[in-house]
Amino acid sequence: MSSTNQFTGPGASTVAMSARQEFTPEQLERMKNAINCFVSPSNPQNPPGAAIAGFLHAQDLMNAHTGPIILAEQSPPISFLDLPAEVRNKIYRHCLVVGKVFPRRKALADRRIACFKEYRAPQTRLFLVCRQIFRESAPMYFGLNNFVISYGGPYEWPWHDPLELWNNPVSSSAYQHLRHLSISFDARDHNSIYFLFGKDSLSNRWIEAKLTASWQSRQKIMEALSLEVLEVSFATCDCYKCGQRLVTKAVELLFDNVTTSAKMILSGFVTQKEADEIRTMIEDEIGWDTEDKDPTQPEMIVI
Repeated sequence: MSSTNQFTGPGASTVAMSARQEFTPEQLERMKNAINCFVSPSNPQNPPGAAIAGFLHAQDLMNAHTGPIILAEQSPPISFLDLPAEVRNKIYRHCLVVGKVFPRRKALADRRIACFKEYRAPQTRLFLVCRQIFRESAPMYFGLNNFVISYGGPYEWPWHDPLELWNNPVSSSAYQHLRHLSISFDARDHNSIYFLFGKDSLSNRWIEAKLTASWQSRQKIMEALSLEVLEVSFATCDCYKCGQRLVTKAVELLFDNVTTSAKMILSGFVTQKEADEIRTMIEDEIGWDTEDKDPTQPEMIVI
């Protein structure tokens, strides 16, 4: 059986055996010739092969040494949890904070999902190491990433039922620490009933009622979150049957039921005129203040 550990390197017995090993003159000469190929004369004080050459020089002295070779006592391995908290946090950040996370990404989602390849996947298997590592790292994962949710009914959300899943540590941590969320008001949020039954068998009013019920259920989920930023896209907020835009209805639902104090970013308007009409509706009819229009993104509304 090999004494090499894939995580910690050679075992103590292997190190001890290597320390006792002596090379023949022919082996040493071949090794020196190989190392000379890597030694650059441009920097004679610190050539690339100096460390290895030094080892071989020491080996020459060891060959001439008549006494036994004594292996220095090795330091015991250090546990990851023995590292300072500052060091562990840097490792957690490197592994888990990636900018945007796309849970349950769908191939036909809106343009918010199109950029997913620009972000590396978080190393969430770190959560499985032990409970302490999960407790230390999960708040950073949920609190410092922007979670971009694809279209779909609320039952498809990763944390869709806070009452049933509260005892689940991942869901519990999500509800406690999630701060940045991006969602869409999408005509596919009603479980794509249009595709199941066909457009001729469904009325516009029935489709709108199903969407309304789905969106209301989803907003109940958001009530349990302590969000700082909520991004809402209306890019595909239209009826599949007649093509009518449902943005006005979606905005009414959003502000009728909103309880979050998070900063809201509304995007995905198909025209500048639509964005201006919704901005006027929010300010005059709903009574919410909006930030000044950004010249670089005039179609975006920030509240």
